[in-house]
Amino acid sequence: MFSNKYWRYSLLVLPLLFLWGGLSIHIAKYGNDPNYVYLANSIAIANGESVGYHDHPGTTVMQIGAVSIAVKHWFSNSSDEKIVTHVLKEPLLFMDAIQHVLVVMNFLILLFLGFFVLKKTNSVWTALLFQITGFLSANTLDHIWTKVEPEPVLFFITCIYVITILYFYFSENKNKFQYVIVFSLIIGAGLATKATFLPLIALPLIIIPSTKRKLIFIAGVIISFVLFTIPAIPEYKHMYYWFRDLTNHTGKYGQGEKGFIDISTYLPNMLELLKNNPVFGIVTGLGILTVALCFFLKVHKKNERANTWDLKILAGLIAANIMGVLVVSKHYIVHPDHYLIPELLLTGITIFFILRILLKSHKIVLPAIVIGLAVFLAFTQPQKLKYADYGYKITNEELDSTELMLERDYAEYTKIYYYPNSLNKYSALKFGDVYSKNRLLPYLKNLYPNTYLYNHNHGMFQNWNAKVSLENIVEFNGNKILLIGGPKDKNALNELENKGIPLNEIYKGRVQVIYELDTLRLLNTTSVKDTEVVDSCDFETTTKDGRLFLGTNGKPFGNASTRTEEVFKSGKHAVKVDSHTEFAIEYFLDGLKNGEIYEVTIWRKTDNNSARLVVGSVEPDLFYDAQNDYLTTDENGWEFLRLEFRVTPEMENKTLKIYIWNKDKKQAYFDDLTIRRISDKQDFDTAAK
Repeated sequence: MFSNKYWRYSLLVLPLLFLWGGLSIHIAKYGNDPNYVYLANSIAIANGESVGYHDHPGTTVMQIGAVSIAVKHWFSNSSDEKIVTHVLKEPLLFMDAIQHVLVVMNFLILLFLGFFVLKKTNSVWTALLFQITGFLSANTLDHIWTKVEPEPVLFFITCIYVITILYFYFSENKNKFQYVIVFSLIIGAGLATKATFLPLIALPLIIIPSTKRKLIFIAGVIISFVLFTIPAIPEYKHMYYWFRDLTNHTGKYGQGEKGFIDISTYLPNMLELLKNNPVFGIVTGLGILTVALCFFLKVHKKNERANTWDLKILAGLIAANIMGVLVVSKHYIVHPDHYLIPELLLTGITIFFILRILLKSHKIVLPAIVIGLAVFLAFTQPQKLKYADYGYKITNEELDSTELMLERDYAEYTKIYYYPNSLNKYSALKFGDVYSKNRLLPYLKNLYPNTYLYNHNHGMFQNWNAKVSLENIVEFNGNKILLIGGPKDKNALNELENKGIPLNEIYKGRVQVIYELDTLRLLNTTSVKDTEVVDSCDFETTTKDGRLFLGTNGKPFGNASTRTEEVFKSGKHAVKVDSHTEFAIEYFLDGLKNGEIYEVTIWRKTDNNSARLVVGSVEPDLFYDAQNDYLTTDENGWEFLRLEFRVTPEMENKTLKIYIWNKDKKQAYFDDLTIRRISDKQDFDTAAK
């Protein structure tokens, strides 16, 4: 046996293996969920803005991402571009930078954990036990190594949590108030990363003495949470509703029927979770039995080995594990082991306290456990990770080859990208932008103005967020058009065909599919539409008293106090909104008939996307739609906003209000509002039936 002096260098092995795996595994390009959600919100923070995402909440990931982006931008910005522009041009470069930072962070904490445990226990085997815990699940390693999401940060924070527990345990004075503060900071940071960290609050509540200090600890957690979620403070209201729905609905992600759990799925989910994590399940079971045994011996006043602190800490760890299983089982989906990362990383320290309570000596048992775990993991994990790596590799190879084909053979074609279920730069960037509440939209429109997507979830074509018809895309760009990324199955393809979108397949692979739009068939099947101008206003004419605008039909268009001569699209006037104006124009549209299609358009000049065109019902909750994204621009920078809607039976004979909402009270100009009724014989015949 090596002396402790040399044997301790074995603690380098597992962290280096972790680092090698994290830096060498392939990462699938343009995986939008959740990678680009965090990339987009990291960009927002780096650009000095708040975030638009609140679900996890994940703000610690975004903050680390923002710092990574800023540093990478500093060292690679040869063209002297703005940080947002640089990232949106080369998202893969910055995604790799964030992932590498997360991997290196966890390599360092795993290394520190090993040597810290060695210092406190003077046992290399104990230190190895704590380190090997990080390799218990191939699924979690996949998420930690290949994703920009909360799990890599949870790995880091949980390691700090374990280190703090050991520091507390070996401290001579366990009543120091500093432990209340440290545990508050750790729990707050964990909860700011992901709500699945909540079960780990159990242990501090058990070991912190006195009710007063426990209350101070809870208050400290709240304060810590706020500090770590500062970029998401404007989203607190939505965050509350998100977590409320998670709690009082039986389905995953706040879906399903009202209720706490669905027993028919909850218990099977729990069994499946434990089956997929056998080491964790066995250790948790042994921990429960150990705590129960100690309690039994104490009740019957028999001799027992466990001292009070061993038992308290073990009880806290087991409570956290049980709570974790209960929480994850409610929202169990395919391979959700990464949701259990905080509890999985407690396995090593749980074994440590079980052994301290049950055995006088660990000299034989501890090495046997570590070697047994190493053999078990060596036989089970590499194949799973190799399979995942191979999948990412061939995915990237196919994306690269199809991209090359598109550049070589279809360079002159207009591309429409299938959204959100496709792997490509534009679908990924849009996905991130949606979950940052369109923080990136102005930059995306400027960088990639003629980018079209087919939004499968809503069944419509878009120029980023602006709805556009397929006929308009053909009109603007000609008849050479490709649909890239989907649909991938025959039913979805037939669905598009039934909507009058004829496609010819030109490539179908494992993850990529490309179609050419059959524009000849499209023109033959497109029904003829007659357009009638219902009303319009160029903001040149007002009532005699100058209080209201008048449209071409003599109908008022709202308060004329917003009229300006500073900037205009036509004539000599336009509407100006600014910090003093939240709403403008206001036109009431009535006489609606079921099946009618209306189009409302207006021109806007601004340097932001805040002010938007809105159509809403006078009656609450009957109809509402808004558009802040523009379809095209003219040579003077005026942006064309378009909003189209169909009258439903519920809207018939009701009144709609058309207006401008200056959401953030920023400066913008509007001109040339037009309201059209679109008559489509085929549509009206269908509605009549």
